[in-house]
Amino acid sequence: MDFRNEVVVRAYKADIVNRIKCNKMQLIRELHKPMWTRQDIKNAIPIFAALQEQKPIENIEQGKEKLMIYFAIWFITNKLQPKYVIESSLDVGLQTWFIEQAAPNAELIGICKNVDTLTYKSSKSSYQAKDFAKTTWKNIDTKNTLLIFADNSNAFERVKSAQKAGFKHLLFTHNYPANKGSAYTLKKAFMHAGFRGEVPKIIGRWAKLKAKFSPPKAEIIAPNANDAAYLKNICKVYTEFPPIFKADQTQWGDAWIDFIYPTPLPILEAVNESFEQVFKDLAPHYTWTCYVQL
Repeated sequence: MDFRNEVVVRAYKADIVNRIKCNKMQLIRELHKPMWTRQDIKNAIPIFAALQEQKPIENIEQGKEKLMIYFAIWFITNKLQPKYVIESSLDVGLQTWFIEQAAPNAELIGICKNVDTLTYKSSKSSYQAKDFAKTTWKNIDTKNTLLIFADNSNAFERVKSAQKAGFKHLLFTHNYPANKGSAYTLKKAFMHAGFRGEVPKIIGRWAKLKAKFSPPKAEIIAPNANDAAYLKNICKVYTEFPPIFKADQTQWGDAWIDFIYPTPLPILEAVNESFEQVFKDLAPHYTWTCYVQL
Protein backbone atom coordinates (compact mmCIF):
# COMPACT_ATOMS: atom_id res chain seq x y z
CA MET A 1 0.00 0.00 0.00
CA ASP A 2 1.47 3.35 -0.96
CA PHE A 3 1.77 6.16 1.58
CA ARG A 4 -0.99 8.32 0.13
CA ASN A 5 -3.53 5.51 0.26
CA GLU A 6 -2.43 4.61 3.81
CA VAL A 7 -3.07 8.18 4.95
CA VAL A 8 -6.55 8.13 3.40
CA VAL A 9 -7.42 4.82 5.06
CA ARG A 10 -6.20 6.05 8.46
CA ALA A 11 -8.23 9.25 8.10
CA TYR A 12 -11.31 7.21 7.17
CA LYS A 13 -10.95 4.92 10.20
CA ALA A 14 -10.39 7.90 12.51
CA ASP A 15 -13.55 9.52 11.15
CA ILE A 16 -15.54 6.31 11.74
CA VAL A 17 -14.41 6.11 15.37
CA ASN A 18 -15.21 9.80 15.91
CA ARG A 19 -18.70 9.41 14.43
CA ILE A 20 -19.36 6.42 16.70
CA LYS A 21 -18.24 8.36 19.77
CA CYS A 22 -20.46 11.26 18.78
CA ASN A 23 -23.41 8.86 18.35
CA LYS A 24 -23.78 9.86 14.71
CA MET A 25 -23.75 6.25 13.56
CA GLN A 26 -26.79 4.03 13.94
CA LEU A 27 -26.67 0.32 14.60
CA ILE A 28 -29.17 -2.49 14.20
CA ARG A 29 -28.04 -5.28 16.50
CA GLU A 30 -30.66 -7.84 15.52
CA LEU A 31 -33.67 -8.30 13.26
CA HIS A 32 -36.17 -10.69 14.82
CA LYS A 33 -35.22 -13.84 16.70
CA PRO A 34 -33.65 -16.98 15.21
CA MET A 35 -35.09 -20.45 15.83
CA TRP A 36 -32.69 -21.02 18.74
CA THR A 37 -32.17 -19.42 22.13
CA ARG A 38 -29.17 -18.47 24.21
CA GLN A 39 -29.94 -21.45 26.44
CA ASP A 40 -29.73 -23.72 23.39
CA ILE A 41 -26.23 -22.38 22.72
CA LYS A 42 -25.22 -22.87 26.34
CA ASN A 43 -26.49 -26.45 26.31
CA ALA A 44 -24.48 -27.17 23.15
CA ILE A 45 -21.11 -26.04 24.53
CA PRO A 46 -20.17 -29.33 26.28
CA ILE A 47 -21.34 -31.35 23.26
CA PHE A 48 -19.16 -29.34 20.91
CA ALA A 49 -16.23 -29.39 23.33
CA ALA A 50 -16.29 -33.19 23.26
CA LEU A 51 -16.75 -33.25 19.49
CA GLN A 52 -13.81 -30.98 18.73
CA GLU A 53 -11.53 -33.41 20.56
CA GLN A 54 -12.32 -35.93 17.81
CA LYS A 55 -11.47 -33.67 14.87
CA PRO A 56 -9.31 -35.35 12.21
CA ILE A 57 -6.78 -32.52 11.89
CA GLU A 58 -4.54 -31.35 14.70
CA ASN A 59 -2.02 -28.52 15.07
CA ILE A 60 -3.20 -26.69 11.97
CA GLU A 61 -2.25 -23.07 11.49
CA GLN A 62 -4.80 -20.78 13.16
CA GLY A 63 -6.91 -23.86 13.93
CA LYS A 64 -7.55 -22.91 17.53
CA GLU A 65 -8.42 -19.35 16.62
CA LYS A 66 -11.11 -20.63 14.27
CA LEU A 67 -12.71 -22.88 16.87
CA MET A 68 -15.30 -20.23 17.75
CA ILE A 69 -16.27 -19.97 14.09
CA TYR A 70 -16.52 -23.76 13.82
CA PHE A 71 -18.77 -23.80 16.87
CA ALA A 72 -21.15 -21.29 15.30
CA ILE A 73 -21.18 -23.16 11.98
CA TRP A 74 -21.72 -26.54 13.67
CA PHE A 75 -24.49 -25.21 15.93
CA ILE A 76 -26.43 -23.32 13.25
CA THR A 77 -26.10 -26.15 10.71
CA ASN A 78 -27.35 -28.62 13.29
CA LYS A 79 -30.38 -26.45 14.06
CA LEU A 80 -31.30 -25.87 10.41
CA GLN A 81 -30.61 -29.41 9.11
CA PRO A 82 -30.41 -28.15 5.50
CA LYS A 83 -30.55 -30.43 2.46
CA TYR A 84 -27.52 -28.68 0.98
CA VAL A 85 -24.60 -26.71 2.39
CA ILE A 86 -22.48 -24.53 0.12
CA GLU A 87 -19.14 -23.38 1.52
CA SER A 88 -17.69 -20.37 -0.24
CA SER A 89 -13.95 -20.57 0.47
CA LEU A 90 -12.38 -23.40 2.45
CA ASP A 91 -9.37 -23.35 4.76
CA VAL A 92 -7.84 -26.79 5.23
CA GLY A 93 -11.21 -28.56 5.16
CA LEU A 94 -11.81 -28.81 8.90
CA GLN A 95 -14.89 -26.61 8.62
CA THR A 96 -16.38 -29.24 6.31
CA TRP A 97 -15.81 -31.96 8.90
CA PHE A 98 -17.81 -30.05 11.51
CA ILE A 99 -20.62 -29.56 9.00
CA GLU A 100 -20.68 -33.31 8.37
CA GLN A 101 -21.12 -33.94 12.09
CA ALA A 102 -23.90 -31.34 12.34
CA ALA A 103 -25.95 -32.47 9.31
CA PRO A 104 -24.86 -35.96 8.21
CA ASN A 105 -27.60 -36.18 5.58
CA ALA A 106 -26.80 -32.88 3.87
CA GLU A 107 -25.16 -32.73 0.45
CA LEU A 108 -22.08 -30.52 0.57
CA ILE A 109 -20.62 -28.27 -2.10
CA GLY A 110 -17.26 -26.64 -1.50
CA ILE A 111 -15.91 -23.70 -3.49
CA CYS A 112 -12.14 -24.01 -3.59
CA LYS A 113 -9.70 -22.82 -6.24
CA ASN A 114 -7.25 -25.63 -5.52
CA VAL A 115 -8.65 -28.78 -3.91
CA ASP A 116 -5.13 -30.18 -3.57
CA THR A 117 -4.47 -27.65 -0.80
CA LEU A 118 -7.11 -29.22 1.45
CA THR A 119 -5.86 -31.40 4.27
CA TYR A 120 -9.31 -32.89 4.83
CA LYS A 121 -11.46 -33.79 1.84
CA SER A 122 -14.98 -34.98 2.45
CA SER A 123 -16.41 -37.92 0.50
CA LYS A 124 -19.80 -36.26 0.94
CA SER A 125 -18.72 -33.04 -0.74
CA SER A 126 -18.30 -32.03 -4.35
CA TYR A 127 -15.83 -29.26 -5.12
CA GLN A 128 -15.72 -26.48 -7.67
CA ALA A 129 -13.49 -23.50 -8.41
CA LYS A 130 -16.16 -21.17 -9.84
CA ASP A 131 -17.27 -18.36 -7.53
CA PHE A 132 -20.70 -18.54 -5.90
CA ALA A 133 -22.04 -15.50 -7.75
CA LYS A 134 -20.88 -16.88 -11.10
CA THR A 135 -22.60 -20.25 -10.66
CA THR A 136 -26.11 -21.11 -11.82
CA TRP A 137 -27.76 -22.99 -8.97
CA LYS A 138 -30.62 -24.66 -10.82
CA ASN A 139 -30.22 -28.23 -9.63
CA ILE A 140 -30.47 -27.71 -5.87
CA ASP A 141 -33.23 -26.76 -3.45
CA THR A 142 -32.15 -23.19 -2.74
CA LYS A 143 -34.76 -22.67 -0.03
CA ASN A 144 -33.30 -25.57 1.96
CA THR A 145 -29.65 -24.67 1.48
CA LEU A 146 -27.27 -23.03 3.92
CA LEU A 147 -24.68 -20.72 2.38
CA ILE A 148 -21.49 -20.25 4.38
CA PHE A 149 -19.33 -17.32 3.32
CA ALA A 150 -15.82 -17.33 4.75
CA ASP A 151 -14.18 -15.50 1.85
CA ASN A 152 -14.12 -11.93 3.22
CA SER A 153 -15.98 -10.63 0.17
CA ASN A 154 -18.52 -7.82 0.07
CA ALA A 155 -21.27 -9.33 2.24
CA PHE A 156 -23.90 -6.90 1.01
CA GLU A 157 -23.35 -8.01 -2.58
CA ARG A 158 -23.37 -11.65 -1.45
CA VAL A 159 -26.81 -11.13 0.09
CA LYS A 160 -28.14 -9.59 -3.12
CA SER A 161 -26.76 -12.47 -5.21
CA ALA A 162 -28.24 -15.02 -2.80
CA GLN A 163 -31.65 -13.37 -2.84
CA LYS A 164 -31.68 -13.25 -6.63
CA ALA A 165 -30.90 -16.98 -6.78
CA GLY A 166 -33.64 -17.84 -4.29
CA PHE A 167 -31.52 -18.76 -1.25
CA LYS A 168 -32.91 -18.25 2.25
CA HIS A 169 -30.18 -19.12 4.75
CA LEU A 170 -26.78 -17.40 4.90
CA LEU A 171 -23.93 -17.44 7.40
CA PHE A 172 -21.00 -15.01 7.34
CA THR A 173 -18.04 -16.12 9.43
CA HIS A 174 -16.50 -12.64 9.67
CA ASN A 175 -18.87 -9.74 10.33
CA TYR A 176 -16.50 -7.05 11.53
CA PRO A 177 -17.67 -3.64 12.84
CA ALA A 178 -17.19 -0.23 11.28
CA ASN A 179 -13.47 0.43 11.56
CA LYS A 180 -12.07 -3.11 11.24
CA GLY A 181 -11.84 -5.85 8.65
CA SER A 182 -10.91 -6.07 4.98
CA ALA A 183 -14.42 -6.23 3.49
CA TYR A 184 -17.82 -4.54 3.58
CA THR A 185 -19.79 -6.52 6.16
CA LEU A 186 -23.46 -6.50 7.09
CA LYS A 187 -22.48 -5.01 10.44
CA LYS A 188 -20.86 -2.10 8.62
CA ALA A 189 -24.00 -1.68 6.51
CA PHE A 190 -26.23 -1.68 9.59
CA MET A 191 -23.90 0.88 11.19
CA HIS A 192 -24.24 3.12 8.08
CA ALA A 193 -20.43 3.07 8.06
CA GLY A 194 -19.57 2.48 4.42
CA PHE A 195 -16.20 0.96 3.62
CA ARG A 196 -12.83 2.03 2.30
CA GLY A 197 -10.56 -0.85 1.33
CA GLU A 198 -6.95 -0.98 0.30
CA VAL A 199 -5.64 -1.15 -3.24
CA PRO A 200 -5.40 -4.87 -4.13
CA LYS A 201 -1.90 -6.29 -4.30
CA ILE A 202 -0.72 -7.22 -7.78
CA ILE A 203 0.52 -10.80 -7.93
CA GLY A 204 1.70 -12.57 -11.06
CA ARG A 205 3.29 -11.52 -14.35
CA TRP A 206 0.02 -11.28 -16.26
CA ALA A 207 -1.65 -9.26 -13.50
CA LYS A 208 1.26 -6.82 -13.40
CA LEU A 209 1.11 -6.37 -17.17
CA LYS A 210 -2.64 -5.82 -17.04
CA ALA A 211 -2.22 -3.31 -14.19
CA LYS A 212 -0.10 -1.08 -16.41
CA PHE A 213 -3.12 -0.39 -18.56
CA SER A 214 -5.81 -0.70 -15.89
CA PRO A 215 -4.45 -0.06 -12.37
CA PRO A 216 -6.49 -1.77 -9.60
CA LYS A 217 -8.53 0.51 -7.37
CA ALA A 218 -9.57 0.26 -3.76
CA GLU A 219 -13.20 -0.61 -3.05
CA ILE A 220 -14.91 2.50 -1.70
CA ILE A 221 -18.46 2.55 -0.35
CA ALA A 222 -19.64 5.86 1.02
CA PRO A 223 -21.35 5.90 4.44
CA ASN A 224 -25.05 5.51 3.78
CA ALA A 225 -28.40 4.44 5.23
CA ASN A 226 -29.71 2.87 2.02
CA ASP A 227 -27.92 -0.45 2.43
CA ALA A 228 -29.29 -0.92 5.95
CA ALA A 229 -32.80 -0.08 4.74
CA TYR A 230 -32.48 -2.64 1.96
CA LEU A 231 -31.33 -5.33 4.41
CA LYS A 232 -34.15 -4.53 6.83
CA ASN A 233 -36.62 -5.00 4.00
CA ILE A 234 -35.39 -8.42 2.85
CA CYS A 235 -34.04 -10.03 6.04
CA LYS A 236 -36.50 -12.09 8.02
CA VAL A 237 -33.76 -12.73 10.59
CA TYR A 238 -30.37 -11.13 11.20
CA THR A 239 -28.52 -12.19 14.31
CA GLU A 240 -24.93 -12.34 15.51
CA PHE A 241 -23.75 -15.53 17.17
CA PRO A 242 -22.77 -14.44 20.69
CA PRO A 243 -19.32 -15.03 22.14
CA ILE A 244 -18.98 -17.76 24.76
CA PHE A 245 -16.78 -15.43 26.77
CA LYS A 246 -15.96 -11.77 26.16
CA ALA A 247 -12.37 -10.61 26.59
CA ASP A 248 -11.18 -7.26 27.92
CA GLN A 249 -9.33 -6.59 24.67
CA THR A 250 -10.12 -7.31 21.04
CA GLN A 251 -7.91 -9.28 18.66
CA TRP A 252 -6.36 -5.93 17.69
CA GLY A 253 -5.17 -5.26 21.24
CA ASP A 254 -7.43 -2.34 22.13
CA ALA A 255 -10.19 -2.07 24.74
CA TRP A 256 -13.36 -3.97 23.86
CA ILE A 257 -15.72 -1.02 24.21
CA ASP A 258 -19.28 -1.72 23.15
CA PHE A 259 -19.96 1.52 21.30
CA ILE A 260 -16.97 0.81 19.03
CA TYR A 261 -17.25 -2.99 18.99
CA PRO A 262 -20.96 -3.68 19.65
CA THR A 263 -21.26 -7.31 20.68
CA PRO A 264 -24.01 -9.61 22.01
CA LEU A 265 -23.74 -10.52 25.66
CA PRO A 266 -21.46 -13.52 26.24
CA ILE A 267 -23.02 -16.88 27.05
CA LEU A 268 -20.74 -17.52 30.03
CA GLU A 269 -19.21 -15.15 32.57
CA ALA A 270 -16.74 -17.48 34.30
CA VAL A 271 -15.08 -20.86 33.74
CA ASN A 272 -16.91 -23.47 35.80
CA GLU A 273 -15.94 -26.60 33.86
CA SER A 274 -12.52 -27.57 32.50
CA PHE A 275 -13.80 -27.88 28.92
CA GLU A 276 -14.84 -24.23 28.99
CA GLN A 277 -11.26 -22.99 29.38
CA VAL A 278 -10.45 -23.27 25.67
CA PHE A 279 -13.35 -20.92 24.87
CA LYS A 280 -12.11 -18.49 27.51
CA ASP A 281 -8.59 -18.55 26.03
CA LEU A 282 -9.91 -17.88 22.52
CA ALA A 283 -12.29 -15.09 23.51
CA PRO A 284 -10.19 -12.32 21.85
CA HIS A 285 -10.51 -14.06 18.47
CA TYR A 286 -14.27 -13.46 18.23
CA THR A 287 -15.36 -12.42 14.70
CA TRP A 288 -19.08 -11.51 15.09
CA THR A 289 -20.21 -14.46 12.93
CA CYS A 290 -23.76 -13.75 11.79
CA TYR A 291 -26.74 -15.66 10.42
CA VAL A 292 -29.25 -14.25 7.96
CA GLN A 293 -32.61 -15.65 6.89
CA LEU A 294 -34.06 -13.96 3.82
